[in-house]
Amino acid sequence: MSEPERPQDVALPRLATEAPLARGAVVASLSAVVFGFVFLPQLLGLALAGLSLARHERAGRKPALLAIVLSLVLTVVWGAVLGLLLKWWATSR
Repeated sequence: MSEPERPQDVALPRLATEAPLARGAVVASLSAVVFGFVFLPQLLGLALAGLSLARHERAGRKPALLAIVLSLVLTVVWGAVLGLLLKWWATSR
């Protein structure tokens, strides 16, 4: 006897093939959690998200918006952390 037909999740392969820029933007934005002190991942995430939105990738709209929000929030967080470290360093001398 063969296995009964099961519906497969088609959203994951579709996102991978239809919205590679949006997916890359989310990955770059998430890498800013660790490497955000150089501000390069945030810029890359914003650029890729902007390109994804400019190409009107329908499947990539939500991930692109998520990447924009993540990049902006992490830029503010890392800016505050680095500002506090600089202030601490300047007052401890």
